[in-house]
Amino acid sequence: MNSHQQKKEKANKDLHRVSVIIPTVRRSSIEKTKAALNKQTRPADELVIVLDEERRGAAWARNEGVRRATGDLIAYTDDDCIPPHDWLEQLVRSIDEHDAAGAGGTYKETDPLLDEIRQLQTKKANHHQSAGNTGNIMYKREWLELCERQDGYVFNDSSWAPSGEDWELVWRLVNRGARLVFVDNPVIHLRKDSPMGYLRHQFGRGVSIAFLFHVQRSSPQRKPVQASLLWGQTDGARGARWLTALWQKAVGPFEIKHFTQKRFFWLFWLGSKSEGLGFLWGMVKHFFYATLLI
Repeated sequence: MNSHQQKKEKANKDLHRVSVIIPTVRRSSIEKTKAALNKQTRPADELVIVLDEERRGAAWARNEGVRRATGDLIAYTDDDCIPPHDWLEQLVRSIDEHDAAGAGGTYKETDPLLDEIRQLQTKKANHHQSAGNTGNIMYKREWLELCERQDGYVFNDSSWAPSGEDWELVWRLVNRGARLVFVDNPVIHLRKDSPMGYLRHQFGRGVSIAFLFHVQRSSPQRKPVQASLLWGQTDGARGARWLTALWQKAVGPFEIKHFTQKRFFWLFWLGSKSEGLGFLWGMVKHFFYATLLI
């Protein structure tokens, strides 16, 4: 038995059954995702690929994946991601060592613009990152089932909130006492965006922020999962800072020195405007959605 096989056997001595769920819209990159999963030091016990032919959304696909999966640990990645070879091994170990409800990390971007933006966001957050990104996450099934029993769903797939469901799930878990552990083991993200594609993505991100804003506001006595100018810090130290948020979206941001190319900065700058418009649109959508429910 060679050293690689010994390492795999040692990593697989945990007592879990691990299911990996991949929502897909037929991206060709899923073959690279599957190839990476076949080379894990701790192999998956089950791979659940959910094809979203009718484009019902990632939240629907992830919920469908939970229904099909049989593992006690549920890992999620996307069809444009390449997990590192020890991805599952590290996630399982982190959950067991910390008795956590979940563990996860972030992305290593292959697109130069997205990579520089992600590095800037990490610096602005003082390198404090949270688990919750569903391209790189693992949960104990029992916690997902708890959410389904008490809320009627795992991921919120309501029509007014087409994105942001991953962090909304994190909010519900943490506020029920779940412990989530950040694992610094990023998956490679193969997403490539044209300038217009990036601006559309940022608009959708703004809509999801509006969704998360209403989630956070629905129970203001609880601590937010992520720090934001709109709902304060994770330690509850400061409340919303609307004027600062408005200034940054209407005039800023000003971090041109963090970008290697001026066009990257200007795309980032325009993206912040698109995100702000998405937030306003999301607020309007929520108003009409809430009105219809009354």
